[in-house]
Amino acid sequence: MTELLGLQSLTKAVREPNGAMRPIFDSLTFTMASDERSVALLGRSGSGKTTLLRIIAGLDGRYDGQYVFQGTALAKHLDPLADHRRRHIGLVAQSYDLLDDFTVERNVLFGARGLEQPERRTREALALVGLEGMGKKPVTKLSGGEAQRVAIARAIIRRPTLILADEPTGALDEDTEGEVLDLFTRLQESGTSFIIATHSPRVAAACHRRVMVADRRLRELGDDRGPVRAALPIAGGG
Repeated sequence: MTELLGLQSLTKAVREPNGAMRPIFDSLTFTMASDERSVALLGRSGSGKTTLLRIIAGLDGRYDGQYVFQGTALAKHLDPLADHRRRHIGLVAQSYDLLDDFTVERNVLFGARGLEQPERRTREALALVGLEGMGKKPVTKLSGGEAQRVAIARAIIRRPTLILADEPTGALDEDTEGEVLDLFTRLQESGTSFIIATHSPRVAAACHRRVMVADRRLRELGDDRGPVRAALPIAGGG
């Protein structure tokens, strides 16, 4: 079984406002196989879920331990981390992170910088997420579900190996959450892998594997789809 990514002995602490160091991870270990399509990342508010996604995305190199992606150990410097992110990672945030002054098309094009035929890739990405023909619409006129689809289109335009989604349905109603999950399933069927930080039992149950950040490490909750409500912590960020 080929490994997509591996975190070995990951240790990280952050400085509190009073100057004290608060440990986030202590010798945390995590692996994801290349043929795994979805992992739900669970944990209480402040447990480190978002921090872990940022490390995997190459947005945070301030940690001890080793991060290996597709067999290559990543250096913890700005340029190699940025290159890793551009080549392999798509990011989807709960807040969408869209540019309000621009149209749907311009927001997706923002993720296509440096690509050949960016306009064509933008049209393809919008069609894939069900927003064909909406490129000229201002993002301020979108529903929550449509805005999240724009964010997903921007994340997939570079055809990433792995999409990291941080509470992607946290601000959506139940019907719209189901639509986003259906979209994630279609993307997984095309070969894209997902790690999804979530407090939603429905999202967690839809993932093939669930892990929880607890006591500064990761605990496996199982790899069979099914009810997980009893294992989910209270809602909150982090």
